[in-house]
Amino acid sequence: MRSTTCKGSNGQYREEYHSEVAARIGAERAKNEFGHDLTPQVCRTCGYWHLIPVSASKLCHFCTDSSLFQKDLYSTRQEAEVLANRMLKEKRIRLYPYKCPHTSGWHLTKLDPGKRGGKKT
Repeated sequence: MRSTTCKGSNGQYREEYHSEVAARIGAERAKNEFGHDLTPQVCRTCGYWHLIPVSASKLCHFCTDSSLFQKDLYSTRQEAEVLANRMLKEKRIRLYPYKCPHTSGWHLTKLDPGKRGGKKT
């Protein structure tokens, strides 16, 4: 079923699944039919499951957001900045990359590092 709230980077509404099992079946089908390597991820916006590229599915085991979800972890600052730019363009949400204090990766935050005594990295 197509989502009515969540769009992918291509601007089209994402496929939504009501369970992780259904999403895994969808990922398997996408791999077999189209050669796409996708993995299920629960959506913070709608609560359903969407498929995302395997390379984008890293979560930090140490850091959580304000809703206590594990934070996404990006390998490089550049990777985090690409997503921050996409979020600004698609959803008009400004995000800032910062170095994870526990790993060698990067996170995104809504807090401007230039304001409120935030750390610049």
